[in-house]
Amino acid sequence: MTKQSEPNSDVIEFSNLRKSFQSGNETFTVFEDLDFEIAEGGFTSIMGPSGCGKSTLLNVISGLIPPDGGEIRHNGERVEPGSFFYGYVFQEPRLLDWLTIGENIRFALRAQEVPPEDQSGRIYRYLELVGLEDKIDSYPQQLSGGMRQRIGIARALAIDPDILFMDEPFSSLDEFTAKELRQDLLEIWQETGKTIIFVTHNSSEAVFLSDSILILDGNGKLFDQVSVDVPRPRQIGHEALIETESAMMERFFAHLKTTSDDEQ
Repeated sequence: MTKQSEPNSDVIEFSNLRKSFQSGNETFTVFEDLDFEIAEGGFTSIMGPSGCGKSTLLNVISGLIPPDGGEIRHNGERVEPGSFFYGYVFQEPRLLDWLTIGENIRFALRAQEVPPEDQSGRIYRYLELVGLEDKIDSYPQQLSGGMRQRIGIARALAIDPDILFMDEPFSSLDEFTAKELRQDLLEIWQETGKTIIFVTHNSSEAVFLSDSILILDGNGKLFDQVSVDVPRPRQIGHEALIETESAMMERFFAHLKTTSDDEQ
């Protein structure tokens, strides 16, 4: 597949998002005053060092946990977190070992009250999309880690979400498998036209996959929102991708040094 789906012009706007947690008498600020936009139909990554609040931000956007403040607007209208119908892909696929691959996806479809007459068609369609339609009667433990993660993606897509949230889905895989799945994910994204919000700590992965990258620093602040203006299809190791990553990380590390010097 060589043609990229054109992202929609609609955007989801996030303003002044804040989230803190209480631990005894201490208040821990995860992030505050976050302002950014996400293009519908686009591929946006959230990146930053460990513990900077990437997964928490994803959970706030999805509505899994409430923000302490801020607002979300869709096409100019204020909406509540979690008002978008979404699918979620985790670091581990979280498949039910006692169910076949087809039954795992059917379980998710039943939970979303998809009509029984539509379930088999969806199961086959999305297994075919990830190249595993021949594994429909297999059990999760019979498949490799990469195959199981493909099943997790197929399950999330089968419910036909507005947004696909992905929380470091390739971090537990070997790099050879992860590279293959990144390419597969781009093809799936281009085929489905879904909005993807993807958490990663891997700068090369973020640049290769994304239209836009939100970079959080270690102090709960949004350091930058980077546009990756490299035409698709992209090739791993392309000079423009390497240059984009290098410039992005150089700015980020300079910011960290400045912040550290100011605190001393």
